[in-house]
Amino acid sequence: MTRRGAFDAALVVSVGIGWGLLAPATKALFLATPAAFDGISVAVARAVWAFPIFLIAAAVLLLRERPHLSARRWLAIVGGGVAFGIGITFVFSVAAAHTSISHLSFLIGTSPVTNSAAAALAFRIPLGWRERTALALGILGVGLLAASHTGGSAGLYGDSLMLLWLAAFAIYAVLLRYVGPGVSPLFTMSVVGVVSMGAVILVGLAIPGAFRGVPHVLDSPSSAAWFFGEVLIGSTFVGQTAYAFAVQRFGVSIATIGAEYTALTVGITASVVWHEPWSPLTIAAGFILIGALGVTFVRLPASARRLASGRVERF
Repeated sequence: MTRRGAFDAALVVSVGIGWGLLAPATKALFLATPAAFDGISVAVARAVWAFPIFLIAAAVLLLRERPHLSARRWLAIVGGGVAFGIGITFVFSVAAAHTSISHLSFLIGTSPVTNSAAAALAFRIPLGWRERTALALGILGVGLLAASHTGGSAGLYGDSLMLLWLAAFAIYAVLLRYVGPGVSPLFTMSVVGVVSMGAVILVGLAIPGAFRGVPHVLDSPSSAAWFFGEVLIGSTFVGQTAYAFAVQRFGVSIATIGAEYTALTVGITASVVWHEPWSPLTIAAGFILIGALGVTFVRLPASARRLASGRVERF
């Protein structure tokens, strides 16, 4: 493998592991200190600890790089920050409190389908039969996941929130792509981090008790390891920054598919280790959603070769 190939593979694996472990890490915090951690307090704790680091990074990179961006590209970065903060960080944490790791993983794994469709619409690239088939399979799979809930409305609520997460992630990916290669991914993600974490903190200020989890991340070695190792570093810093690099290098579709195959594998493995019960409908939905990914992925080898020769537009 060439040095470039190794770097590209490292990007994809970094994103996949960072995102794939977020669901079990969040669940572990819920179990460790139920009185301190719920979906809202985990998201707010993540924002409080991450915000000053992103702020310092943004200030340093702004002085060093002095990027010259149009007003629209600045708006795209800010919009991406809002989508990442409210639509991705906050919504995911709340959803994780109401549905299983397996459902979270399968729904996250659907994002290449929705991201590819959103990128095609945003950049006016027609959807081919593969994309349309993948969308149809994705809708069917999500419907089966919803039907697999038999123990009340909590799981259905969590899955519904993940549909909102998918929409926010698609918007976020398109906005990152719109920013383009003229600015470094490190600077982009530092500003996105400031906006996103700041947005979550502002939401937390309006919710009583939202900040109660901030000091409790240090309650035990396991809580600290899950929070700092995965929630803060793995998902917030490494995963998102690696994804920004990948989008810039490969485009939305290829970057998301490579990362989410890895994340899906990690998440499903975590669900099995967690001894979560799987209903027949969950298993059927999982196969259909993986099939949706497969249909989308079929075209990528040829597309990747055309990308390398510069004969195809990336999106």
